[in-house]
Amino acid sequence: MSDQATPSAAPQAGGSFAPPADAPAPEPAKPAKGKNIGKILLRVAVPIVVVVAGVAWKFLSGDPATAATGDCLIEAASADDMKTVGCDDPTASWKVAGKVENVKEADFDASQNSCTAYPTAEASLWMGKKGRDGDVLCLEPLKK
Repeated sequence: MSDQATPSAAPQAGGSFAPPADAPAPEPAKPAKGKNIGKILLRVAVPIVVVVAGVAWKFLSGDPATAATGDCLIEAASADDMKTVGCDDPTASWKVAGKVENVKEADFDASQNSCTAYPTAEASLWMGKKGRDGDVLCLEPLKK
């Protein structure tokens, strides 16, 4: 017969392990910092990306509200269909001779004299929201 002793703290088949009574309690798990930083970055980055994408879309979509002096626009059946294009684009018909800011739509409709400072302008286009001030694009025919 052998005199082997079985340690009392060792797990037994089908049993559970219990640490000795004088062992220190294990430290609670700390939250992973990487996950919190990731959530914060996500909350900050997503709105920034959305804003940048919106601004880029407005400028890249040809919205005439973003047109500046020297930009070109296509000929369109209505003001809503106008859009900016490169001046070398075969559909370009108008060039922005100047821009008059902060003009009420009612004043624009009543006078049609918003572009007197731009003698080459033969047409004008008011861009803005109804009931608010907008900008007038003074347009001259594009010379090709």
